[in-house]
Amino acid sequence: MSSATTYESTSSGHMCNMDRCVERTSLSIHNFGRRFYGCQQWSPDSVQACNFFKWLDNNTCPRGRATAPLVHERFTRYKAEAVATRNERDEAYVREAETRELLRIAKRKAEKSKLALQIAEDKVYKYRLALFLSWTVLGVYFVFSTVLGGHGHTQLRLP
Repeated sequence: MSSATTYESTSSGHMCNMDRCVERTSLSIHNFGRRFYGCQQWSPDSVQACNFFKWLDNNTCPRGRATAPLVHERFTRYKAEAVATRNERDEAYVREAETRELLRIAKRKAEKSKLALQIAEDKVYKYRLALFLSWTVLGVYFVFSTVLGGHGHTQLRLP
């Protein structure tokens, strides 16, 4: 990377210098932990940022160069674990939504079953009442027919 004090961008129309830039930390393997100034509009996918760049310190020490790959590997591993955890969380949200839908369906089926049971119990009550009334009417008929049965009735005989 180059070191410069001023850089003017023609595409975005802004001018970067030490006063307008932000202080950043390098995460690359070879310069891990080194501080530098860079364009405040810079991001990995930005087209608005210029290429202004200036190191604030000297090269990384030998110990820093030795530990940088270890730190980078750990960072990469944690990043992968975070992605895996995020995916697990998203899958859990999907399973939770599916479970809520199944619960809603089960509740609706339970309500329908409860309503069907109530209708069946009402029918049983009506049939029992009808049976009771029919047996009562039949009993009353037999009582009155035995009490009044022998009077005024003639038997039919064949000639």
